[in-house]
Amino acid sequence: MKLTKTLSLYFSKKFFISLAVSLAISTLVVLLIDSAELARRISKVGEGDFLLASRLALLKLPEMLLEVLPFIILFGSLGTFFLLARSSELIIVRVSGLSIWQFLLPIITIVLALGFIIIFFIQPFIAASTERFKELEAKFIQGQENLITLSENGLWLKEEGENNNDYYIIHALGLGNQGNNLENVIFFHHDNQGRLLKRIDTDKAILDNGKWELSDVWIQKNKQPSSFSKSLLISTSLSPDQIQENFSPPETFSIWKLPKFINITENAGFSSLRHKTRLYILIAFPFFLASMVLAAAPFSINFLRTGKINYLLLGGLITGFVIYTFSNVVEAFGASGAINPILSAWLPPIIAILTGITALLFTEES
Repeated sequence: MKLTKTLSLYFSKKFFISLAVSLAISTLVVLLIDSAELARRISKVGEGDFLLASRLALLKLPEMLLEVLPFIILFGSLGTFFLLARSSELIIVRVSGLSIWQFLLPIITIVLALGFIIIFFIQPFIAASTERFKELEAKFIQGQENLITLSENGLWLKEEGENNNDYYIIHALGLGNQGNNLENVIFFHHDNQGRLLKRIDTDKAILDNGKWELSDVWIQKNKQPSSFSKSLLISTSLSPDQIQENFSPPETFSIWKLPKFINITENAGFSSLRHKTRLYILIAFPFFLASMVLAAAPFSINFLRTGKINYLLLGGLITGFVIYTFSNVVEAFGASGAINPILSAWLPPIIAILTGITALLFTEES
């Protein structure tokens, strides 16, 4: 039997309905859990603010939905198979000679198209929302006033002064090999009103034990003549790890900006493994979503034979948990440099697709 356009559209419509239900339930669950968790965290640093917690939860929601989207696709697929099997439509189609591969074709096509649309057109907005969430989280929950940004013009840092009555804007053109010293550095010292108090220039600033250790320093105060000092100490709350890890998390970048930022990061002497891994994962993401459809298909065939809904749900849950855990572990290995970032991104979808096809072939023949 040939898959007609009408039949293909019918299967697609059923899948969209199941997908919409799965998305709605996931959105509600994620929003409730995040709101409660953020409210708890906010209450630890001050009075509980429900409006702030709700705002943060809404900003975090797009990234969380992107993270659980494979589960949404998995359960949307399982829901489609269940509805078609319960109404005996899937049995009729199978008896009429339509193979499971023909049945899956329109659903896999939809998922692939949806994945590419999300990654290349929607993900930039998700990244912007996540960036705003990170800023508010750092300010209201973590109490961090330090801001670290990397651009083509070098590294920019902002941190509060020792008495919180002033702040420093620090600009450096590069990071030393040890990770705790900045090169070609300028410290702009401002008061709380934004007025420049002094400018400090040095070739190297070493971060050690809560202090910036500056040598061969030129200091310019207002309109006074520049003065020279062999050494100068400036208190800081930063650590080398914060400088290396806390600026510009990978999830705050759109897929279009990541390649440029990776290049800037490497030129400045920073590790770009986390950002490279994120880039390759985003590229492979549509195929990872398609693998969820293949992972769900064998359970639908067994459901037709046994009629046991618990087998369908339990199999889907176990499959989703295993694939999700495996993908997170492999991603962590890629971000740490234990395995190649490209391999860490493509290994989960390739294994999931091959496993799904193998299970489907075995189920079809048995």
